Amino acid sequence: MKSRVWLSALALSAGLSTASMAQVTGTVKLDGKAPEMPKIDMSGVAQCAQQHTTPVTQETVVTGADNGLANVVISVKKEEGVDLPAGAAPATAVLDQKGCQYSPHVLAVVQGQTVAIKNSDAFLHNVHTLPEKNEGQNMAQPTTGEGKLKTPKEAEYFRVKCDVHPWMGAWVAVLDNSFFAVSDKDGKFSLPKGLADGDYTLHVWHEKFGEQDVKVSVKDGKAEANVTVKAS
Repeated sequence: MKSRVWLSALALSAGLSTASMAQVTGTVKLDGKAPEMPKIDMSGVAQCAQQHTTPVTQETVVTGADNGLANVVISVKKEEGVDLPAGAAPATAVLDQKGCQYSPHVLAVVQGQTVAIKNSDAFLHNVHTLPEKNEGQNMAQPTTGEGKLKTPKEAEYFRVKCDVHPWMGAWVAVLDNSFFAVSDKDGKFSLPKGLADGDYTLHVWHEKFGEQDVKVSVKDGKAEANVTVKAS
């Protein structure tokens, strides 16, 4: 059964705030019990195992306080007749490899943004991207250091894996505008400021629970969007 995502958007008065400072904030919560994530067995690779004092689990579904859902990408969808500000020039985004895990598990960037690939482990990893629209890459990093992904030019969500350590996986979300965020460990998110008052479509994406377009209204400089994702 296809997972469904519902969003209820409540526009709140911002008092002295102005449209130029408009911002959408909110929380993504999982409705239902989170599936138990499998433990990652690193025992066969001592260099990885010795960096963890507690069991490590897969990060496909991560929940925090009040069942907040992490690693959800929330972005404003470009629509005909709705102009979005250009936003500030994006800083270099970083995908790290530390303790034989990717960090962050979900990285969101804008088209054309530079993405640095960092290896914080003093041994071999490789970064193998699996895009459909952008140019793929399979880059070895034999020790600590930093490289770069081929610049993503098309909007899409694609997986990244390490062929050396098969449990390592991450996602890169490439968006066509700068108004996006990834929910934190407790499901909270905050889009960049700069949206004018008006009606917008938010696109909500999660690697397991799917994606959905939902509406939100920005009024008096602010909107709060509370997203509920069904666990079934």
